[in-house]
Amino acid sequence: MLKLMRLRRAALSLLAVGLAAVQAFGQTPVPASPEGGRHFVWRVAKEGRAVAWLVGSVHVLKSDAYPLPPVFGKAFDETVTLVEEVDLGATADPAAILPSAAKAVLGNGETLSALLGSQTYALVKDSATAAGIPMLMVDRMQPWLVAMTLAVPALRRAGYDPALGLDQHFYERAKAANRPIRGLETVAYQLDRLGGLPMPVQVDMLRAVLSDIDTQVSAVTHLVAAWRTGDVAALEGLLLEEFRDSTEVYQRLLVERNQAWAPKIAACATEPAPCLVVVGGAHLVGPDSVIALLRKSGFSVDQQ
Repeated sequence: MLKLMRLRRAALSLLAVGLAAVQAFGQTPVPASPEGGRHFVWRVAKEGRAVAWLVGSVHVLKSDAYPLPPVFGKAFDETVTLVEEVDLGATADPAAILPSAAKAVLGNGETLSALLGSQTYALVKDSATAAGIPMLMVDRMQPWLVAMTLAVPALRRAGYDPALGLDQHFYERAKAANRPIRGLETVAYQLDRLGGLPMPVQVDMLRAVLSDIDTQVSAVTHLVAAWRTGDVAALEGLLLEEFRDSTEVYQRLLVERNQAWAPKIAACATEPAPCLVVVGGAHLVGPDSVIALLRKSGFSVDQQ
């Protein structure tokens, strides 16, 4: 039971602050950072010169998150190129998304009912029916995608809007200003990180989310509150506790991606103006974070 609870919270944590391809949950508004407090914003410098601003994102927010505190505007104003987990412009292109979709569906001969067993499959069917989602579509999905799809109604009920996510906010600002925009990885790679999780892990994640999605979102509310108040220690403690029994998820979705991203962010030092780097807040906390890796490479990284 303890493992199931931790796995459930780990899955919801990734929804909130881990992956740009998935959504975040919440139940109640959380306070903004107090005046003069710190935020999920860091200035990255080399030999005293700013090379990047790091912003930790929640991928879905409520309208009460805006307007953002002034430091977010400062990070935008002092940078030129926007760097995000993926180029959000590519996610709106059907021609670019369609080849990637194969990474999210079951292979030949695989069936969702066989993977899940009759009891869990019945829960999926009930949830899909209640949400108005055709089972014909759900039956082709890998379990991780089923979990995300069935979670969307809870997201909507909580009042969250992906159009208000911080990564979307900065993407729209950069696009309006005709700034260069690039991704640290492709949509295909991000989906492969999820689709490549062992099938038993995917099934466990789905079962965990199905078990009590409407009550366990309170764990994510705490995560979002930590983000809003710039409380790195609180967010780190919550995430590390939740990933204790989910090492495959932690390594594949956070650690390996952080290791791939850090050199690309460090390369901003070769550009004439600092980059604005916006990634899920989960990537900026803990001993394996992007921040820790940049510091090991000789950069100073200071929270604002």
